[in-house]
Amino acid sequence: MIDHPLAILPDYSDAAALAAVAAHRVTDVAVEGSVIDQPTFFTGRHTHACHETFDIVTEHGLTLRVIDNVLLAPAIPVNVGDTVVVQGQLVPKAGESIIHDTHHCPGPGWHRGGWIEWRGHRYA
Repeated sequence: MIDHPLAILPDYSDAAALAAVAAHRVTDVAVEGSVIDQPTFFTGRHTHACHETFDIVTEHGLTLRVIDNVLLAPAIPVNVGDTVVVQGQLVPKAGESIIHDTHHCPGPGWHRGGWIEWRGHRYA
């Protein structure tokens, strides 16, 4: 567990994410958290695109896996302890909820776009 001051996490509350996970409801969220592991990369089963993934913990202890398609948005060299804000689609899953679609909307028929904010820059 990362020791982080909770005072750094007030701008994007985790209330909507906590409610969605409790209700097992897929929804769009913007939430702030602290990175708790180094990014890893994988090829998506459906998109066959390279994805970056890392976990964050929110102000009330909710752990979320962030999944970002790096063909649509640049990889972000986050480190353990960094603070990020993530806007995307939250999908509650047994044992681990994910936030994906954290990139711009590439065209009609796609989910609404999202972004990741890190060190004052917004990546979409």
